[in-house]
Amino acid sequence: MEMKGLNKKMERLWRIARRDLERISQETFRLARKGELYIKEISKRGERNLEVMGLALQREKLYYELGKTLVYTSKNKWISSKRIKDLLIKIRDISRKIKKIKK
Repeated sequence: MEMKGLNKKMERLWRIARRDLERISQETFRLARKGELYIKEISKRGERNLEVMGLALQREKLYYELGKTLVYTSKNKWISSKRIKDLLIKIRDISRKIKKIKK
């Protein structure tokens, strides 16, 4: 008789515990999913920032090359210099890429 009472109490406790465990597991899954999405978002943002930094470094290098070219080219040949035009086009293209990524 005492075993039946104990079994009933155990069944009732197990139902309550099982319901709580299911609720906890659902909450854990929801939080894990939320964390996964957050990590994804942060990774994408970091990737974009690294890409912008790389492009900015390329642009700075082109500015440096442009400066060197301007120093070694006489002023009256600046307008007709193909090298200067090419550098300016590359700088403009990289600046556009940076603006596009930042949006």
